Amino acid sequence: MTASATGGAVPSTAVEPGREEARKPSNGRRTDPDYVSWPVRLGWSARALSLAANVIILGYFSLYATDTLGMSPALLGTLMLVSKLFDGFTDLFAGWVIDRTHTRWGRARPYEFAMLGLWISIWALFSIPAGLPTGAKAALLFVLYTLVNSVFATLAQANQTLYTALAFPTRVAIGKVSAFAGLFISVGAVVISVIIPQGLAWAGKEPGRWSVLILALAAPMAVLGMMRFVFVKETVIQPADTTEKVTFREIFAALRDNKWIWIIFVLGVLQNLLLNVGAAAYYFRYIVGDIGMQSWISLASLVAIPAVMAIPPLMKRFKLSSIIIAGQLLCVLGNCVLFLADTNIALLLIGTLIIGIGTLPLSYMIGILIIDCATYNEWRGHRRLESIMGAVQSFSAKIGTGLGLAAAGAFLGAFGYDGSLDAQPDSAVFAIRALFTWIPALIALLMVITLRFYKLEDLLPQINQDLAARRAAEATAAGRIADSDSVNSTDTPTDRP
Repeated sequence: MTASATGGAVPSTAVEPGREEARKPSNGRRTDPDYVSWPVRLGWSARALSLAANVIILGYFSLYATDTLGMSPALLGTLMLVSKLFDGFTDLFAGWVIDRTHTRWGRARPYEFAMLGLWISIWALFSIPAGLPTGAKAALLFVLYTLVNSVFATLAQANQTLYTALAFPTRVAIGKVSAFAGLFISVGAVVISVIIPQGLAWAGKEPGRWSVLILALAAPMAVLGMMRFVFVKETVIQPADTTEKVTFREIFAALRDNKWIWIIFVLGVLQNLLLNVGAAAYYFRYIVGDIGMQSWISLASLVAIPAVMAIPPLMKRFKLSSIIIAGQLLCVLGNCVLFLADTNIALLLIGTLIIGIGTLPLSYMIGILIIDCATYNEWRGHRRLESIMGAVQSFSAKIGTGLGLAAAGAFLGAFGYDGSLDAQPDSAVFAIRALFTWIPALIALLMVITLRFYKLEDLLPQINQDLAARRAAEATAAGRIADSDSVNSTDTPTDRP
C-alpha cells in the first residue's frame, strides 16, 4: 500500500475508477499499471520539450518586435492581448472537438500533427520583413501570432489532458512520466536557454539573422514534437469512449457544477501572468549590459533539475496543492534575491536557482489536478470531459499570457522604453527592474492565496471509493443482464427437421 496525494491509502497497483486499461497478457513489470516503459517516457518527454521550447522562444518575441521590427511596446502589447483573448475562446472549442473525436489512431493522438504547423508558423513569425510599413507589420504579426497560438498551439495543448488520461491508468504512472518529463524538459530547456542568448548576441537587431536562428531551432523541435505520436498509444478505455458524442449542454452542466476547475482557471491566469510580465532579456541587455550572460545564468537551472524527481515521493506524504504552494513561496524568495542582486552575477545565479526549484511542482504536475477535476465530474454524474477541463486550463494560460504581455508592454511604454536606443532612460530601467523582480513576487503570493481555496484533494479518497462502488454495482448489474439473456436464449425453442 502507498499513500496517495490526498493522504488516503490506496493500493499502488490499483487502476483508478473509470480508467480501466485494456492490457495484453504479459509478465513482469508490464502487468503493473504504474509501470511506464522507457520509449513511452522518452516519446512523451520529447514532445513536451518541443512545446516548452515554443514557450521559451516566444518569450523573446517582444524583444524581437520592439528592437528589431521597431514596434512600440504599447502597440505590441495591445495586439498580443487581443490575439490571446481570441485564442482563449478557441481553446474551449478545441476541447469540444477533441472530446468528440474517434479515429483509428485514438481520440487525442491525431492532434499531435499540430506540432508541425506550430513550428512552421513560429519560423514565419520571426521572419517578418522589417522594412514593411508599421500597419503591415502589425497586421502580419497579429495573423501569424494568432495562427501559432489560436490554431496549432491550441490543438497541441487541448489534447494534453485527454491524452494523459488515455495513456496512463493511475496517478502514480502519471506522476512518474511527469517527473521524468520534468527532468528531461529541464535539461533540454536549460540547453535551449543557453543557446538562444548566444544566438541573440550574434543576431543583434538584424532581422535576417533572427530568421536563421529560429529556423535552426524550429527544424529539430518539429521532429521532437512528433515523437509522442510515434511512441505513445492510447491504452486506457473509459466509459465515455463508447458513448454518444458530447454536447454543449453536457459541457455547460459540468462546468457549472465543478467549482474546482475555476480555481485552477484563476491559478492558470496568475501563473502565465507571472511568466509573461518578466523582462529577463531586457534586464540582461540593458542593465547587466550583456544579453549573452543570460545563457550562463540559465545554467543555474541545471542544479534545480534533480528536485523534480522528489515530487512523486512527496505526493505520497503531502497533498499536491501543498507542494505547489511551497514551490510558489520559493519563487517569492527567489525574486526577492533578484531584487537585491542588481548586476551581481552570484546573486542572480542564486535567485534563478531558487525560482527554478519553486516552479517545478506547478509546471509539471498541474495536469494531475485537472484529471482530478475530470474525476469529480464523473462523481457528480457528468461526463469526465478531460479535454474540456484541459481546455479551461489552457484558456486561462492564454488569458494570463495576453494580460502579462499587454501589461508589460504598457508598463515599459509608460516609463519611456524605446527599443531603438542602445541605453534606456532611468525611468525605463526602473520598469525593467520591477518586471524582473518584485512584480513576479507579488503574483506568486497571489497564487499561494488562490491555492488555499483548492480543497478537492481532501474529497478524493471518498470520491474514488464511491466511484469504485458504483462501478462494481454496474458490473454486477451488467453480469445479471448477460446471464438473463443467456437463459432466455437457451429457453427459446428452435425448429428441428
